[in-house]
Amino acid sequence: MNSTTKKIAVVIPHFNAPEGLKKAIEHLKSQVNVEVEIFVRDNTHDNILFTRAINVGLRQFVYSDLYDYVLVLNQDANLYPTCLRDLMSVMQANPSVGIAAPVAISSTKVVNWAGSADAFPWGKHLIFNITQLPQAPYETNWVNGACMLLRTAMVREIGLLDENMRFICSDADYSFTARARGWKCVVVPSAFVEHELSGSSNLSNPWLSKVKLEDQLYFAKKWVTNDLYRALAAEGSSLTPAVIQKAIHDSQQQLEHLRAQGV
Repeated sequence: MNSTTKKIAVVIPHFNAPEGLKKAIEHLKSQVNVEVEIFVRDNTHDNILFTRAINVGLRQFVYSDLYDYVLVLNQDANLYPTCLRDLMSVMQANPSVGIAAPVAISSTKVVNWAGSADAFPWGKHLIFNITQLPQAPYETNWVNGACMLLRTAMVREIGLLDENMRFICSDADYSFTARARGWKCVVVPSAFVEHELSGSSNLSNPWLSKVKLEDQLYFAKKWVTNDLYRALAAEGSSLTPAVIQKAIHDSQQQLEHLRAQGV
């Protein structure tokens, strides 16, 4: 059995959205020239959040020789028919690519992720007009965890996602970890996923806002103050001690405010 005949494993964290999940699975099963094996971690009744749910799924697949790739996918992300074929083709042709991702577009065909810029203090997406996307795959500083294809050999080398970041930042952290170990993160502009920017940017849930602030502060302590991060990150040259200190201070103030409210 070679890479062209192996199934692609898929890990989907699910929370209280059965119709959305059903639609995402229908798109997965309609992929051209690719078979998938799907694992859904249902967080509806015991919400372990994004990162732990992903790791539960990765453990199902990455230590088996049956799979060369695992797709991490949000429950509200719907792949275009040739998405997985194009992602896998790029990874097969480029053994140094550890993470590949499609371009994310809205239902109205507006690009909302085509690579990443700053990761700190909050992640910034690169956006192109859909008619002006680059033709060839290109590297990005970090990959959006809503849809990313991981090489299982890379996961076995660098480990699972860091569960100290429960909801956000673990995708950027994982990308920087991969790049620090010599793996490349790429965007494949011929591959598309329909995904609206909504869930992780929703500020209406104080508890989730608290979790995101805690994640951001952990990411800052882990990465932002070291020279390796400054070399790898888009915002690296602008991260003076004063900028870092102010960003961390602002987040700590917001976190303390939420805690004082009993969140």
